[in-house]
Amino acid sequence: MSAVGLRERPVVAPLPAAAALVAGCLALAGLSLLGPSVPSYDPFAWLVWGREIVSHGQTLDMAGGPSWKPLPVFFTAPFALTGGAAPYLWLLVARAGALLGLAGAFALARRLAGAWAGAVAAATLLLTQEYVSLAARGASEPLLIACVLWAVERHLAGRRGTAFALGVGAALIRPEAWPFLGLYALWCWRASRGRERALIAAGLALIPLAWFGPPAVAGEILAAGAHAAKYNGHTGSDPGWTALKRGIELAVAPVWLLALAAVGLRGRERVVRWLALGAAAWLALVVVMTAAGFPGLPRFMLPSAAVACVLAGAGAVELVARAGGGRRALVVAALLVAGAALTASRAATLGDQVRVARDAVRKQDELTRAIAAMGGRAAVLACGGVAVNHTAQSALAWKLHARLDRVGTQLDRPGIVFAGPQSTALGSPPLLTLEAPYVKHRVAHLGVWRMVVVQPPGAGVPRGCGAHA
Repeated sequence: MSAVGLRERPVVAPLPAAAALVAGCLALAGLSLLGPSVPSYDPFAWLVWGREIVSHGQTLDMAGGPSWKPLPVFFTAPFALTGGAAPYLWLLVARAGALLGLAGAFALARRLAGAWAGAVAAATLLLTQEYVSLAARGASEPLLIACVLWAVERHLAGRRGTAFALGVGAALIRPEAWPFLGLYALWCWRASRGRERALIAAGLALIPLAWFGPPAVAGEILAAGAHAAKYNGHTGSDPGWTALKRGIELAVAPVWLLALAAVGLRGRERVVRWLALGAAAWLALVVVMTAAGFPGLPRFMLPSAAVACVLAGAGAVELVARAGGGRRALVVAALLVAGAALTASRAATLGDQVRVARDAVRKQDELTRAIAAMGGRAAVLACGGVAVNHTAQSALAWKLHARLDRVGTQLDRPGIVFAGPQSTALGSPPLLTLEAPYVKHRVAHLGVWRMVVVQPPGAGVPRGCGAHA
């Protein structure tokens, strides 16, 4: 057994400690909302769907939006009852999930190799590509990482029920988690009886019900896969290779090298071996799905990078423990140099991620004021069709209390265009795809937004369209 090996006896965190951890993460996430905050494209779509689920007289409609994800909508549906507070409540959950992900990396690596390993794991996860920006804008992947890492940690603590529940949570965020949960469910089933088996069956049944039930009600049972297949994530001529490269680039080279060191030095330990195999399998699954036509976005592979960070923490501590005499100082020095390089290369990107998030807040605030300048929801919808920059589509639908298919990224009939500059926060400007001749009537300009009414020649601005109609 390694000098810094896995603890022999399971350590079960008492419920009050777990509750305190969750409460602390929620409190920190709440404090973060005191700064500029706004969700990104997918979260705004989840908010629209949540509103449609709880609103009287509205039906769930998934046309024109991103891929369906059940777990976020479990939150956004009740949040929609709070009106304008809903986006901030979702950001509270998403950011708390990101903090729990960091805590999960620390806890799992500490279980493997002690507190120093935990510190390395949490720090490297924080510096993983896009982790901060995804958390800041309310993406679901940091919450996914929290479910994955804590599921493994709770399993090692002997809490199979909690581990399985967290696995269900992960499976309600990403379909890549399905085969892992299925295998774990089989393992748990063999060791369970009666009531425990009933809970396992209920958890497994919830997954297809949540993924395919609401889309079926909306008339598009395969909405999640169909919407995802429409966007390949700009993977080029070799999607599989592009996805693999993106997955590897999520963490810098020292993380992967230290993770390989952990596998090489402690590969005989079942936990280390299964963690490495699981990370590789998740990455391979995304690569295969990308090659099959699904989007190969880097964030889909973040669980692999998160597990690599955990193994890197164990690998760093193991290298130090195995170095004898004067070599230990050299190993520590080398790790410090690698850590400094990691920090230098990724710390600058943290500032960029924060700037992008703040830029998004400013432009979204201007979009809200632009709607008001046009006379509000009714005056905008009276113009006919509505189009806006790609990444702002779901946000504009939320602000207009409209369905996602009511707002497009291209205008193919007379209506109004909210045109902003191309940027990370807004995406590409809307396109005009009207077949008949048309005339542009510029009716307002606020901040980065230009509002242009597009009508046939001689038609003029429609009655009721705009603040001064």
